[in-house]
Amino acid sequence: MTLTPVDFQKLLIDHGYSCGPYGADGYWGKATAGACEGWFDDGIDLLVPVVPPEDMGNIVPAAWMPDCDMTYITLHWTAGAYVASDHDKECYHIIIESDGKLIRGDHPISDNVSTGDDNYAAHTSQANTKNIGISCACMAGAVESPFDAGKYPLTETQWRIAAKVAAELGKKYDIPVDRTKMLSHGEWQSTMGVPQAGKWDINRLPWSPGLDKSEVNDLWREHVLNFSGG
Repeated sequence: MTLTPVDFQKLLIDHGYSCGPYGADGYWGKATAGACEGWFDDGIDLLVPVVPPEDMGNIVPAAWMPDCDMTYITLHWTAGAYVASDHDKECYHIIIESDGKLIRGDHPISDNVSTGDDNYAAHTSQANTKNIGISCACMAGAVESPFDAGKYPLTETQWRIAAKVAAELGKKYDIPVDRTKMLSHGEWQSTMGVPQAGKWDINRLPWSPGLDKSEVNDLWREHVLNFSGG
């Protein structure tokens, strides 16, 4: 029986071991390591093998990352179904489908070095210059309050792959993992002061609906740092 990190964390939690404030989030940090130590010390049989997070290797093709000067990475969801649409490809540089497959957008990243020619991936209103847009194909019909993820909720696979993609892009373009350079669409208005017409992606997680906006986005950056080796 093979388990994902999230599956194993859920088992630890079910047996009374804390994996930290974010619960079963797939991030193999100090809290989960401590839970494992407690499990080993107690000798409780969880009836399953321990499966650490897999090493994915590089997943963004080098040809998708042209040499150019970029400043930001913005995380989105498409507000569509689980497969990238033609519109999605026009708006984002990289789209992540429900199974984790990466789809390249119609615009290369280099198109967003300058947006004066009106030929670029328009993913973040008034903030597309030197801004890489990655998006998870999901959340059609979702409602922010009361929260309803709709028929195509964001998957944990998409969430994890998005962090891996951002880590590789950040390394390529020397973009730091912080709130002012690597952020979600839903953070641009509150953090950067750029109006975004009420956009709230990605500020809620279907599997952890109790986390607030700041917790969700800080958690995503933690995942990015984990993949970056930071």
